[in-house]
Amino acid sequence: MKYGKIRIEDGFLVFTRHMMINNLPCKDIVWAYMRKEGADEGDDRQLSVNYLVIVTRRKKRYKFDMTEKEIHECIRILKILNPDMATGFPKGGRISLHSLPNTRDLGAIVTADDRHILPRRLLRSGELYHISESDKNRLREEYNLKTVIDLRSAEERKCKPDTIIAEVEYYHVPVVDEDVQVISNREQFVKMLAGLPDDMEEYMIRQYRNLCMDQLVLKQYAKFIDILFRQEKGAVLWHCGTGKDRTGIGTAFLLSLLGVEEDVIYEDYLRTNRYMEPKLVYMQRLVQTWPEADEKMTEKLPIIYNVKEEYLAAVFETVKKTYGSMEKFFQTVFYLKPKMIEEFRNKYLI
Repeated sequence: MKYGKIRIEDGFLVFTRHMMINNLPCKDIVWAYMRKEGADEGDDRQLSVNYLVIVTRRKKRYKFDMTEKEIHECIRILKILNPDMATGFPKGGRISLHSLPNTRDLGAIVTADDRHILPRRLLRSGELYHISESDKNRLREEYNLKTVIDLRSAEERKCKPDTIIAEVEYYHVPVVDEDVQVISNREQFVKMLAGLPDDMEEYMIRQYRNLCMDQLVLKQYAKFIDILFRQEKGAVLWHCGTGKDRTGIGTAFLLSLLGVEEDVIYEDYLRTNRYMEPKLVYMQRLVQTWPEADEKMTEKLPIIYNVKEEYLAAVFETVKKTYGSMEKFFQTVFYLKPKMIEEFRNKYLI
């Protein structure tokens, strides 16, 4: 089978480099994705070229120009020959699932040393209670989902249990198992909104700061990292309720551990606002129709669906003030020595 200037024969990717024929075993490819260079920019039109990018276990990168159709077909065949191969370039973006608004693939996020997180390995999400059958199949088949980590309390899980996906292992790691209000009806929702303080920003900053000072909470995040450390193949998905606070802090710890710069971590954290905006707008309109709800309740709704940079900043500031640096925090709280951190990075980075 020929695609552009390469062909696939007997489990090998065959191509010519420096006047020599190369036979790359398809099993040695760890990541394949399409890259587009050049674009139409007004009257100054540039040639747009599609490339197939191949990354090997030895961290070698090859780039082949071909049509978009050829790239998709080539990746499809390579995936059949090597099911463990990562594909796509999500860069932390949302997975287009019908029933889950805030499920994201951290793949292709770049680290400070110019490595990338392998796609389809690390997935952050909100609860899986309402996941559709088609979305379950997609996570299992396309993303090879093997592990789900539920960061919610026991009461939350009882109220909205995860929908079981075949051949997936489930872990319950409750970050906070007390003082979490479980909302299952309109009356409870209104009561929760009424009980929130007027200065919501200061309230959330205090909550985030308290979480990363609580040794029991940090112990749970250490368990979360340990599960990721022991994961061998397939994707891991972790979630809380909406996938923004407990999941957001855990993801920030993870990205920092992988060597991602803080400005990139903030970008990932703040993406929640974009993906949860439709849900927020819907709830604002719905609450306005409730006679028992007042204007202040509507104003407090963003706290449930949005995040602010200041919240996560409180975590980094508190951790660095307490432990001196993120590196010392990982050694003290997660029990990860430098050699173990590098082993962890080699597992998920390329």
